[in-house]
Amino acid sequence: VKTWLKQGGTETTFQCRLCRTGDRDCANQGWAAIQQHMNTKGHLTNMKSLKQNSTFVFESSKTTAFASDAVPRTTQLILDNVRKSEMLNFDEQVTKAEIVWALTASQRGYSYNSCDELGDVFRTMFPDSKIAEQFSIQSKKMSYDMSHGLGPYFHRRLIEDLKRNEKFVLCFDEQINHQNNKQLDLLVKYWCHDKGLVVTRYYKSVLLGHAQANVLQNVIIDSFKTDGLDLKCLLMLGRDNPSVNISLENLIDQLMKKLGSCISSTGWHVENICTEIYSWFKRSPARKEDLVRVTNEYNDLVESTLLYFVITRGILLGKVIARVLTLWEALNEYFLVFLPSNQKVQIRDNDRYDPIKSNLTSSVAKIRLQFVLFLSDGDLLDLDFKLNEKQLNNTHIRIGEGARKLLTELTQQQREKFFEDVKKMYHGIAQYFKLNLPLKNSFLRDVQILHPLLQSVQTTDQINRIARAVPCLLNDSEIDRLRDEWLAYSIGDIDEKWSIKEQKKDSAGNNHIVYQRIDYYWNHIFAIITTDGRAKYPILAKLIKNILIIPHGNADVERGFSINENIVTENRSLLSESSINGLRSSYDAVKFAGRGSSHKVPVNKEMIQAVQKSSSLYKEELAKVKAAMERMENEKKERGNAEEINKQILKEDNYY
Repeated sequence: VKTWLKQGGTETTFQCRLCRTGDRDCANQGWAAIQQHMNTKGHLTNMKSLKQNSTFVFESSKTTAFASDAVPRTTQLILDNVRKSEMLNFDEQVTKAEIVWALTASQRGYSYNSCDELGDVFRTMFPDSKIAEQFSIQSKKMSYDMSHGLGPYFHRRLIEDLKRNEKFVLCFDEQINHQNNKQLDLLVKYWCHDKGLVVTRYYKSVLLGHAQANVLQNVIIDSFKTDGLDLKCLLMLGRDNPSVNISLENLIDQLMKKLGSCISSTGWHVENICTEIYSWFKRSPARKEDLVRVTNEYNDLVESTLLYFVITRGILLGKVIARVLTLWEALNEYFLVFLPSNQKVQIRDNDRYDPIKSNLTSSVAKIRLQFVLFLSDGDLLDLDFKLNEKQLNNTHIRIGEGARKLLTELTQQQREKFFEDVKKMYHGIAQYFKLNLPLKNSFLRDVQILHPLLQSVQTTDQINRIARAVPCLLNDSEIDRLRDEWLAYSIGDIDEKWSIKEQKKDSAGNNHIVYQRIDYYWNHIFAIITTDGRAKYPILAKLIKNILIIPHGNADVERGFSINENIVTENRSLLSESSINGLRSSYDAVKFAGRGSSHKVPVNKEMIQAVQKSSSLYKEELAKVKAAMERMENEKKERGNAEEINKQILKEDNYY
């Protein structure tokens, strides 16, 4: 018992070091509470594993090449079956030294040529070192170590990490590098289980001649297929501006729908109901007139509604649905009574009629429309901020104290003109905000509930809407259970240290609060377990981990451009695509696994073997390229010989 039992933060609590629990209360049950924990399935499993191992190590993260102490991580028990660290033979220690230097060179942007004679330098500096005596790395070796050793190794580890998640985000951008090539950089954003936070990692770079949408689509799809990544796991595309690369987004979206994505999993397609009705009357004054004539009592309403439908592309679906519901009875009269009685031939030959009739006679179509309308946004932002009754008087308009003090120097006419210009300026700012900010985005409003300060909000409407907004993540039963988990979370006792990093006062005595990262906070929430050792919020964790990866900018990709400037410099314009990928992957690994220091990157046997095999892989690729070139040359010669034979035959035919 002494091996795993530990006193908690108070005299009436205990902790299990084996199961890595928080404080467990034993004030009422005493020793019985400890015995109850001892009999849980998780504790018994850990005890069995402990007895089967000669040594065990308690760590705050999995022993991995990508462990880091600089960020919050998931705490768990590590049972080492052999020993804490791998034993390396002498050759492997030499390779490890070469790996550390290769990582240093990639991080600092050293050229491959700078590695020539490096072994001699180290042997001179460390004459008593056996590793320095065998250390050997030149420009050519540095090249294939990166392109065929370290780069592919780190890429494989990234793919393994990605496949542990339900969803990930792909961020991309392109630039012209020093090779005068368009370089497309792809990064992935996902929840890292080992670190217990959201990370953005380098995925790959592709050199392009042209960057049309179909080319980018093929690059992304082919990359996913090569790495075995499921396109359905792609949550969204992150880019520098929502107005650019829309064609690529549409192509990817169409492909995901073909693969059976759950983007339209409900099958309601309420937007189609509106579109079909709009298409029926579009550019047909005769049909509009028939509708008005059949339903005289809806005359004024029909005119305004149909006029509204003309500008459907510029409005929200909620408003379209509202107009359709307002006209519902009139549409029933027109499509279900008038047309079958007066225009039988027309509706028999028109493919649009049957879907409209089906929707109007459906017992659930109207209910679906009403529900989607309920979820739609309000009309607050549709207010005209230029209306006179919405304006502040000149006394209350904020212009700054400095400007207001100078008003006394102006004439009455000058003051009126000044405030008129001020109002125009505020109107312009308000108009810009309306056009460019996602003010009507209900999803962004809902995700505010994830802030630690809103923990006590016990309504489940927001969290349920968030769950429904993420395609193919939670099923119906999980969404139902999500409500209970959120209510339990909202009334739970949460440690303030999980959300507040620091509280301090400035020189004026004002209090300032420095908050923890939002994923740091939620990672601690996800680590809470029940009395029987199960996660307390499994559905909430599944949802929120994939909400927090949604990007709110493209800064990570753009920061990569400065890395490219450091790697693909003017005097390194001949670097191949595989070398660029190797250098960028290694740079990313140093940042991710070594916290920015190459010597802190854990080097394991798998990495060493990857580097040791890089030479043979490089030679194998060269042989394949050479064989392909010879094959192309032979085919070219054969075509030339065939053409000569054909010419000779034609010449002989003409002779005879």
